[in-house]
Amino acid sequence: MSPSSSPHPERPASHRRLRSGAGDERLRRSERAQQQALEAGRQRLVKAAARRDEAWRQAADSARKRVAIVLAVPFAVGLVALLAGIALVPLIVVGAVLLAGWGLIAFLALRGAEAGASARLGGLSVDEAVSAGLLPRVASDRCQDVTQSLCDALGLVVPALYVLVDPAVNAISTGRGERARIYLTTGLLGALERIELEGVLAHELTHIKRLDTLTAGLSLWLVKGGRRRLPFAAALARYLEGDDRELAADLAAVSVTRYPPGLIRALEQAGSPARAAPSAAVRAGLLAETASQWLVTPSDELPAGAFGPDERLAVLQEL
Repeated sequence: MSPSSSPHPERPASHRRLRSGAGDERLRRSERAQQQALEAGRQRLVKAAARRDEAWRQAADSARKRVAIVLAVPFAVGLVALLAGIALVPLIVVGAVLLAGWGLIAFLALRGAEAGASARLGGLSVDEAVSAGLLPRVASDRCQDVTQSLCDALGLVVPALYVLVDPAVNAISTGRGERARIYLTTGLLGALERIELEGVLAHELTHIKRLDTLTAGLSLWLVKGGRRRLPFAAALARYLEGDDRELAADLAAVSVTRYPPGLIRALEQAGSPARAAPSAAVRAGLLAETASQWLVTPSDELPAGAFGPDERLAVLQEL
């Protein structure tokens, strides 16, 4: 058979070069499209992080503002009385007493707010819990590793981690800055998987990031979380802590973990508010005063206007 009659005649070199050039161009277009998609994805992540950081900044500013207002109002009353003393001399004494007395109270209140309930909760550090045989070393390492990773993402100093020996599945964060602590019950540490623990720790760390722990500490110090026998106690506690405190922390937490099912499963593990109430490690009086500050409010009676566990779960399940 002659070459001209071959069933697969060799294509001209120019045709092969055209085919090769077209293939290279398609590859270049594909690579450019991939780079553009990658860059667009990066930009979306940067914008989402900026929005999240701005939301946290606004939440922290709002907390500082509420603290300042609560602590400044008596000062304003004393100052008005002091100025009114120009016309009515006895008011000078009243104003001076108000300014001096409330100055001391405000100083002590702010110090107490920065510590929160830490001094009264007690508990064991995670290392002490390991040494006492209450917590396996692997669980301690897991807890500290997850906390470190989340703090890196949030730009926080790693808070001290404490363990409450209690079968309830619950957690609470207190204090701010170097005095910040997160308390986890042994029931929670034993019940949750790593991804669920990450959701809980993210929730508690966002309370610290948003300065929820500062307003809650002031509420606890001034009016015992609304339990003090004063006509304005409940309203002041609600003003300081906010109606959406726990739901806002839920949403902030999943914006960090990007995995709502982890926190959802943790809240489901906690179960009913009655089951989540720490009873072996926390005195009943302190539990009542800090009720609204726990991961799951350990009381059948939520503060007026607050979101309950079922409502929080419903919101998270929509994400």
